[in-house]
Amino acid sequence: FPLFSYLPTELRLQIWRHSCHARVVDVVYDGHDDRCVSTSAPPSILHTCRESRHEALRIYKLAFGTRSQPPRIYFCPEIDTLYIPRPSFMGYDDASRSFTSLVLDTLDTANLAIDYIKPSVRRPWETYNKYALMQSFPRVKEVYMVLSNDTPADENYHEDLDYEDIGLVDPTGDIMALCRLLSDVKESFFYEV
Repeated sequence: FPLFSYLPTELRLQIWRHSCHARVVDVVYDGHDDRCVSTSAPPSILHTCRESRHEALRIYKLAFGTRSQPPRIYFCPEIDTLYIPRPSFMGYDDASRSFTSLVLDTLDTANLAIDYIKPSVRRPWETYNKYALMQSFPRVKEVYMVLSNDTPADENYHEDLDYEDIGLVDPTGDIMALCRLLSDVKESFFYEV
């Protein structure tokens, strides 16, 4: 829109604020280096222009630092969803359970996403650790269980996934298959919680 710069400042700022949309941000804690990493791209509004960046920094803050590493991931706890993917080797282990004590800037998170784990690959400790993980976020309003249509039964399926463009969508497909999947997820969620 070539005439955008001629709009009144108040209108431009309001447009920039409305451009800050909800995202799903994957965050993985690396215990070896005591840092958090993410493949989620920073909000594009931060890189549009000086005015948009200034407005976006009112909404998005650097988050997920640790005791030894500064925060490096842009996140808005009120609108973004924090996705903590299942670690491939040990599943949701002790580090997952202790995520909020190891990682700073997590207490205001309102939306949390965690992986659904098929009973055939669920480790014995994962049920308790996922429950403790969910309970460690005092302001969470919604918890999403992340499903994949092509989730294989082996435990290493996360190693090849690219999390850059994660989004939460309603499932589609055969209604009977969806009902069976929903029943399985409900049973698993009931069992895990």
